Amino acid sequence: MRGLLTIAQRDFRALFYSPSGYVVAALFALISGIVFMRQVFLPGQPASMSTLLDFDALLLLFICPALTMRSICEERRQGTWELLVAAPPSMWGIVAGKYIASFGFLIVLLLLTMPCVVLLEVYGRPDPGEIFSGYLGVACVGGLYLASGIVASTIAGSQTIAFLLTVFFWILVGLARVGADLLGPGLADILFAIEPYSRLQDFTSGLIDTANIIYFLAGILMFLMISTAILELGRRR
Repeated sequence: MRGLLTIAQRDFRALFYSPSGYVVAALFALISGIVFMRQVFLPGQPASMSTLLDFDALLLLFICPALTMRSICEERRQGTWELLVAAPPSMWGIVAGKYIASFGFLIVLLLLTMPCVVLLEVYGRPDPGEIFSGYLGVACVGGLYLASGIVASTIAGSQTIAFLLTVFFWILVGLARVGADLLGPGLADILFAIEPYSRLQDFTSGLIDTANIIYFLAGILMFLMISTAILELGRRR
């Protein structure tokens, strides 16, 4: 456990050592603020964060792969992977530590939108339960994107390929679900069950469904286990 936390702390700090971490955080806060002022904080509009959170979830489709694209492949490129493998943490500890670091940065990004919530509280009467549910849903979606991004970084040879693999995987899943409506209800139901963005709508409307929570937790665990299995196989070879 101590080794896992050490890796998490190291990777989390590394996100702030380079200007890219601050640039990503600033752009996320800026774009979210613009959407909030143009789409939410308007006279006559309901005091709800659902529009902004829906947009932020789409934005995370590109930000989360950018956070995880260097997690494994960059260690290999710099030649530090052998030293990391020789350290006390197991492969699961390495993968989990890197995931915790990226998820911590995701929480920081979401905290940057808290001024929008404060403005709604001052000038409107938003539902606290709906806001909490919406943020929980966005955190779940982002966590799933991060876990899949670590898998891409595990199998890819460069950061760019890892980024593109993650983004296009989820884009294809979304497009397949839309196209499945033309092929039959059975296939559409299957693709709807594995597409995360459609489940976000329940959260942003104030509904916390246990089935959705289990879906995201199972998906995150599945991707992390896949990354661990690939790394274990590579070490044995």
